[in-house]
Amino acid sequence: MRNRCFAIVTAFLAALAAGGCGNDGPSSGARSKTSAKDAEKVVEDKVPPYAYAAPVKGHIKEVKEVNVGAFDLVDGIAYPALTGAGTVVYVASKPIASPMLVDSACPLSQARAVSKLRNASFAEVTLDAVGRSKYFVAGTPFGGSLADFTLRAWSSTLKADAGRVAGNVRHGQYGRFDFDLALSNPKIDETSYGDREKKRRLAATTPKPVEQAVTAAYVELRDAALRRDLKATLSAMGFDAKQVAAIRGMDGIDADFQVFADRFLTPGTPVDPSSSPGAGHVRGEGLKANGKKYFNDYYFDLCGGRLVLTGIVEQSP
Repeated sequence: MRNRCFAIVTAFLAALAAGGCGNDGPSSGARSKTSAKDAEKVVEDKVPPYAYAAPVKGHIKEVKEVNVGAFDLVDGIAYPALTGAGTVVYVASKPIASPMLVDSACPLSQARAVSKLRNASFAEVTLDAVGRSKYFVAGTPFGGSLADFTLRAWSSTLKADAGRVAGNVRHGQYGRFDFDLALSNPKIDETSYGDREKKRRLAATTPKPVEQAVTAAYVELRDAALRRDLKATLSAMGFDAKQVAAIRGMDGIDADFQVFADRFLTPGTPVDPSSSPGAGHVRGEGLKANGKKYFNDYYFDLCGGRLVLTGIVEQSP
């Protein structure tokens, strides 16, 4: 995206230089000042590269019966479930700026959001005090997933020490991963895959967003994505300035964002907003970049005062 911005500015400067010299056009001095200001904006908009040692190493195998494909695992987050069920470990196939999510009030929601942005596949378990999980789940951000509740199908370990957790998960059929992650301390009651499977309700104190807020969050995000403005999109997704700068600095993020932005429709008219404690949903209707008509469902989780996009379901009539 940074290269695209530079190309746009370069073309703009070339157009100014090629403009007529009539009395109605700007003077050369004015053009020089404009050029300097535009060049300065490009420099200011650049962010330093952001990278860190991979805290996860693993691989999910391709299984013919399940449409998830094969993928490596390189990053993730971990946090103690507020229910006391254990330590939720969510791992992803691409870097998700995990060091920037450690202090998040809702690390799982934000990890899912970055995974959607990066089209990153995932795996998840919830490990109890002796390192056992009642489920093993893996899947793609916009496609299929697999879930196994056959407890003897995998083995796992967990060691906690000084604000970190480390361990491994070995599934006989689907794959394995090792992890060494900083332990987050979420302030929001979040819903893991295991919670969803059990249909667990969020804490009674969890607020319910109003439908107008859900629609407003979607419109802000849609508009930023359609402008191909990564910085504004990340802000609309609920990330703070430090997180935005880090995510923008990750290798490959610009290409990932172009794919993500195409998941928003033109005009993307919002219809049928709904909300429940801690969550919201809205449907957008319109055309994809290829001209095909779609209606997409956008799902949000409440994180403090912001609604974080954690799911998109694309549908063609």
